[in-house]
Amino acid sequence: EIENTNRLITSTEIESVIFDFDGTVVDTGEGILKSLQYSFEQMGNDVPSMEELKRFIGPPVYYSYTHFYGISEDEVDAYIKKYRERYTEKGVYECHLYDGMSELLDALRERGIKVGVASSKPLRLIYAVADYLDITDKFDAIVGVRVDDSNHSTKTGLVLEAMELMGATDKSRVLMVGDRCFDIDGARGAGVASCGALWGYGNEYEFKEHKADYII
Repeated sequence: EIENTNRLITSTEIESVIFDFDGTVVDTGEGILKSLQYSFEQMGNDVPSMEELKRFIGPPVYYSYTHFYGISEDEVDAYIKKYRERYTEKGVYECHLYDGMSELLDALRERGIKVGVASSKPLRLIYAVADYLDITDKFDAIVGVRVDDSNHSTKTGLVLEAMELMGATDKSRVLMVGDRCFDIDGARGAGVASCGALWGYGNEYEFKEHKADYII
C-alpha cells in the first residue's frame, strides 16, 4: 500500500508496476560515479567529486555530460566511450540490490501483478547487472536504450514500450516507480501514475515540483 495526502492506492487497483533501474531497483551508484570520474580523468579534464556527479544518475548519460558540464557535441562521444570502457569492465559489478527489493518484486508477482523495467541505461548493461544480481527472471519486461541511440530515447517512450511488452493496456492500472524527476515526467507523458522513491538519488522537493502522484 502506498499513501499520499489524497487517498490510498492498493494492489487491487494496480495490474502492472514499472520500475526505473539505477537508483530504484539497484544501487549502481559506486560503479557509475567511479566510471564517470575515470572519463573526466582520461579526457584530461578536472575530475568532479562523486557527490557532484550523482546528478548523472537518472537522465541519459549524453544529456548529463552536455547539460551539466557543457561538454560539446564534438567531444561527448569520446567521454561516453571512456565512461563505458571502465563501467563495462569493472563498474557494472560495483552495485547491490536495495534492501527488500528482491522480496518486493517477488511479492508483487505472487499477487499477479506484472513487473517491468524502463530505464535510460543501455539495455545490455541492464541485463549485465540483473544477471549478476540474479534478478533477471523477476521481470516480465526489461526496456532500456540501444547504445547508439542513448541521446534520443525518451523516458515516456521507454515506459510505453515496457507497457506494450507487458500487455498493459489499461493506463489507469499502471504505476511507474522511480527516483528522479525524469521518471515522474516520463510517467505523465505515458499517461500513467507515478511514484517517487526516496531511497534513490532524488528528493522530496524534486518529486513535488514535478507533481509525482505518490512519494514513498
